[in-house]
Amino acid sequence: MVVKFDLNLHKRFLVNLLIEICKALGDKVAFKGGTSALLFYNLNRFSFDLDFDILKPFTKEDIDKIKEILSKNGNIKDYYNKRFTVFFLFDYQKNYPNIKLEFNKRLLKNSSYKTVWFMGVKIKIADETTSLTNKLIALANRRQSVSRDLFDLYYFLNLGFPINEKLIKEKTGKSKKQYLNYLIKFIKKIYTSRNVLQGLGESLEREQKEWVKEKLILDTIKQLKKRISGK
Repeated sequence: MVVKFDLNLHKRFLVNLLIEICKALGDKVAFKGGTSALLFYNLNRFSFDLDFDILKPFTKEDIDKIKEILSKNGNIKDYYNKRFTVFFLFDYQKNYPNIKLEFNKRLLKNSSYKTVWFMGVKIKIADETTSLTNKLIALANRRQSVSRDLFDLYYFLNLGFPINEKLIKEKTGKSKKQYLNYLIKFIKKIYTSRNVLQGLGESLEREQKEWVKEKLILDTIKQLKKRISGK
């Protein structure tokens, strides 16, 4: 396991890959996830991966463009193109964490995006309401729960990002109130002060770790209850 590495170098690689991919694919993809939140919504934890929604079907040429970008910057350790996902595992330097690049093919009609300019490149990203709602859904619907979803969810809720009720209904079949009540029960069942830092601690500062262990679970539940009551 990597214990210590240069976070700034890793961030530069993430940004360089993002720029090259968006230049090559244009409006075929929308950037989302933790690194998008870090770069565009000032998320206060580090993120190691690149996540995209595919807005227009990929061609073989599009896949080849991504492979070419990755190959000239490092090594592709894994790749698959399945029904709903195009995935790459990228290794750019020894003793640094691999970068996962995931391109989601399941386009939801109620997802919404906005266009931003970043380092001279026009990039489409998940907007505030989709960023929050994606986290609400991801928290309880991954095969294995991850604490970074809980951390990010609290961050977005605390910023006052709006919830996309139609997206919740489209993805889960539940109303907003039904789903948030379900999510509160899920959080209480899954997370404790003993496990809440698992898979999250390496992306936080020491003071943040203390807050996460002591307050993240309860503070997230409080925020969800506020949204249920309409506050």
